[in-house]
Amino acid sequence: MQFSLRELINPFPRQEEFLKAVNIYKYPLYGGAKGGGKSRILRWALVRFLLQRAKEKHKKVRVGLFCEDYPALKDRHLTKIDSEFPHWLGTLSDSSIEGLSFVLRPQFGGGVIALRNLDDPSKYASSEFAAAGIDELTKNKRETFDQLRSIVRWPGIEHNPIMAATNPGERGHAWVKKLWIDRNFETGDPDSRQVFFVKSLPTDNPHNTESYLQELRNLPEKLRKAYLEGNWDVFEGQYFTEWNRDRHTVSPFLIPPSWKKYRSYDHGRDAPATCAWYAVDHDGRVWTYRELYKRGKNVDELAFEINRLSEGETYEYSIADPSIFHKTGFVDRYGGQTIAETFAHNGIMFIPGSNRRLDGWNLFHQYLACSDFHMPKIIYFSTCLDSIRTIPTLIHDEIHPEDIDSAGEDHAADRDRYFLMSLHERKTLPPPTEAEKKLKQMQERDFNLNTFYGPA
Repeated sequence: MQFSLRELINPFPRQEEFLKAVNIYKYPLYGGAKGGGKSRILRWALVRFLLQRAKEKHKKVRVGLFCEDYPALKDRHLTKIDSEFPHWLGTLSDSSIEGLSFVLRPQFGGGVIALRNLDDPSKYASSEFAAAGIDELTKNKRETFDQLRSIVRWPGIEHNPIMAATNPGERGHAWVKKLWIDRNFETGDPDSRQVFFVKSLPTDNPHNTESYLQELRNLPEKLRKAYLEGNWDVFEGQYFTEWNRDRHTVSPFLIPPSWKKYRSYDHGRDAPATCAWYAVDHDGRVWTYRELYKRGKNVDELAFEINRLSEGETYEYSIADPSIFHKTGFVDRYGGQTIAETFAHNGIMFIPGSNRRLDGWNLFHQYLACSDFHMPKIIYFSTCLDSIRTIPTLIHDEIHPEDIDSAGEDHAADRDRYFLMSLHERKTLPPPTEAEKKLKQMQERDFNLNTFYGPA
């Protein structure tokens, strides 16, 4: 049977650009705003991939179309496939061998689109797919994406794309934005040369009605930027809707010597550890002028870096994640039993921050608030890249919407929360605890332990 695949898909120009990207790149991503026709072109891209492989004599090739859970899979794809894919092309079935899938007819290669959800991606550990399509990529954690990377392979087929479509927002916003929008790559990330983004706006889709576009134009400014313009700094579910890159960031300048300086720290090893340096001006405005953001480092190594970056400066105090004051079960080389004690032995005296999360976030909102007539009360130097990257990407927790979803990259925000709370709480601080007294005594010994033992 002869037919025109292009006429069958009938892509508009932006969708056609995505289809071309699927042929070239390992990790093409499509979308970025409302109404771009994302789900439709993703499933048709998989059909096209199977038909191309059949033309190359590859029979019964298997690809996967994934959504974050079954209800999403049903709403976005199952209800559409039966009416959208012609019956002469293949059949939608639920067999004991292939499970829920769309199977092309033998004359078209007998390829299979396995329709799957990602509520537990580990169940696909022994599966193989020649290609994968992930709908609404930002609804997934980075670990889910990496698990799929490990199972997309097929004998005899060299090009195995993992294509995706998404809007900004949701729990995976930060890592998706980092790779496809900011193009900030680290060890373990996909090859940057194989990561490609096709931005699609609602105005690119000729099937959107003028009334729908006008509704998007009439939205409040932030939502209009997200839904109509595809702005990844503003999106549905965003926790800190006050964030405005133009107002919350500034080029570095020399800190006046009369401003008081502080530090704050949030601990991590598998997750990033981060320290920030703040200066508070005479109006009480906080300037975040330096940050350290490292993953996989020992406490001694982190202390060495913090000391190096702090050289020549003095601080009113340094605040930290209260969990570093809990006993770890391990003893460091100085005999300390907590992370805070190890820092103290390296000359860094932290005091525990407050873990009153909701009070801290409310305060953070107040410091970020700004208008055309009022500057925000917290501003970041443009060199604080990880703060600028992660804080605006945080979203509301689904169960406790007044809190942040801790599945996001919230380390810089937690660090800043400890500090902002300390500014207010230390105005009426109770006497120091025994733990604080002990750490201060260790720091005030008549010799410098960091110099005595040498850097880690």
